[in-house]
Amino acid sequence: MTYAGDEEREIQRLWNELELPSGAWAELLDSQIVMQANPTHLHDVPGRVFVRTVPEPFEAFSERGIEIGPSDRPRPDVAIALAADIPEDVRDWPASIVLAVVETVSAGRGAAQRDYETKRDAYQRAGIPVYVIVDPRDGTWLVLQLTDGGYREHAKGAFGQPIPLPAPLGFPIPTVAFHPYPA
Repeated sequence: MTYAGDEEREIQRLWNELELPSGAWAELLDSQIVMQANPTHLHDVPGRVFVRTVPEPFEAFSERGIEIGPSDRPRPDVAIALAADIPEDVRDWPASIVLAVVETVSAGRGAAQRDYETKRDAYQRAGIPVYVIVDPRDGTWLVLQLTDGGYREHAKGAFGQPIPLPAPLGFPIPTVAFHPYPA
């Protein structure tokens, strides 16, 4: 007989010992290890813009794991925290320090559902105040803000329009460099 605690420990062991082939990345979502090939240039551009644009006293890192719980260690395209809160000696950031996450929807199968549903639920449960979804499939972005324990739409727009990040951030991100995926 297998107990839930045994399964969680086994998943954690596999996650901690995981060795990825070159050109791949992984994240732990709802007790499932999800591996994908590295993303395309058009997928990476929004993340690079966030990392380069976020002002002090904040820091933005790309591909930083977020420790939500034993069965959830997503790796958002960008994670934003106060620079003073970022630990120097951990692989994954504790969700409690993360002020915002950004996901750019990949063109791959199942990516939209992961970003719009699975990750939204995980980030919401973790109490992350702001969730931004950049969608190169249709050239749009969506900003969700945590209010009363649930995400509510703060703003939405199209590439070319700045993304207004709500409190606790309170600054815009330009999107003129974002481009939709080819049809």
